[in-house]
Amino acid sequence: MHLKTPKFWFNNNHKISPLLYTLKPLSKLWELVLRFRLKNGLWEKMPIPVICVGNLTIGGSGKTPVTLSLQKLLEDMGIKACIVSRGYRGKIQRPHYVTKNDTFDKVGDEPLMLSKKGAIIVSKNKKEGIIKAYNDGYDIVILDDGFQNSRIKKDLSLVVVDSQILFGNELIFPLGPLREPIQSGLSRADAIVLIDYNPSIIDSKINKLKKDYKVQFLDGLVNEKKVSKYSSNKKVLAFSGIAFPEKFHNSLKRLKYTIIKTKVFPDHYPFTSKDILKLKKTAKSKNLRLITTEKDMVRIPKIFHEFIDQIKIEFKFKNPEKIKELIRKKLS
Repeated sequence: MHLKTPKFWFNNNHKISPLLYTLKPLSKLWELVLRFRLKNGLWEKMPIPVICVGNLTIGGSGKTPVTLSLQKLLEDMGIKACIVSRGYRGKIQRPHYVTKNDTFDKVGDEPLMLSKKGAIIVSKNKKEGIIKAYNDGYDIVILDDGFQNSRIKKDLSLVVVDSQILFGNELIFPLGPLREPIQSGLSRADAIVLIDYNPSIIDSKINKLKKDYKVQFLDGLVNEKKVSKYSSNKKVLAFSGIAFPEKFHNSLKRLKYTIIKTKVFPDHYPFTSKDILKLKKTAKSKNLRLITTEKDMVRIPKIFHEFIDQIKIEFKFKNPEKIKELIRKKLS
C-alpha cells in the first residue's frame, strides 16, 4: 500500500479536527513501544566507528543529500567511509554492495542515488552491514537512518531538520510526522543539521530550538541543479512521489520553471509504464515538459528517461571545518 503524506501533519496542532483524535490511542501506543525499545536497547558497540544520519520525522527531512555530503567530507579528510542502509522497500536481505546494475525494487531508491558517489551496503540487519564494511577495510560507517535503532551504539549522531518544515504539528505518528517526542530525540543527538536555513531571516521557532536544546547546530544550504536534455521549454508538468512535493515545486519556481500542471504520487511510488505514458500524453497535449526529482527518476523505467527532465539536490555544510572538528573530537 502506498499512502500520501497527510496534510494535517503540518497544520497547527491546536487546529486538528476532533475526528483525528481517534488516532490518539495509536499515537500513544507508538510512543510507548518506542520508549520501551530505547530504554531496553542493546546499544552494542561496533568494531568500527558509526556516524548516524537520522531524523525525528517520517521522511522528507533531507537525509540523503546530507549523507552524500558527509561521505565526501570524510573522503577529503582521508577517511574511507561506507554508507550502510536497510534499503527501504528493497528486496535484498543480506549485506550487498549497491551497483549501477541494481534496481530500486531490489535495493531501494535512496541507496541507488547514494551509490552514484561512493560505497554503500544495503542490509536489513544493519549490524551485519556494519560488520561487512569493517571486514572490507573501511574506516567509518555512515548509518543512513537508524537514529531510533536501539541495537547499535552510535559514536556520532546527526539529526537532520528541514528548517522550512521543522517537526510539522509536533505530534507523534499517526497523529503527526514525529517518530518520537522532540525532547527524547534531541537529548540523544550530538548535533542538528539544519537544511536550507538562512540566518538573515529571523525565525522564532528555529531560535527557540537553538535556545531550548543544548546541542551543536550545523547549518547547510542546498544547491538545486536542473538536468534538461533536449528542450529549453520552461513550462512543465511536475510529477513526484516524495514525502513533501511542495519542496520540489518550490525548487522548480526558484529555477524559473513555470508549473502548469502537477501530479502527486505517494512517497516511494513505483512508477509503471502506464503511469509514464499517461503523463507523457497529458504533457504533449499541453506542450509541456515532464520534470521530476532525482529520487523519483530511479523508480522510472529507463526507457522513458530520455524525455523526462529532473532536478538534483546537493547539500553543503556552511562551515565544513565545524563538522570536521566535531568528527575528530567524537571519534578520537
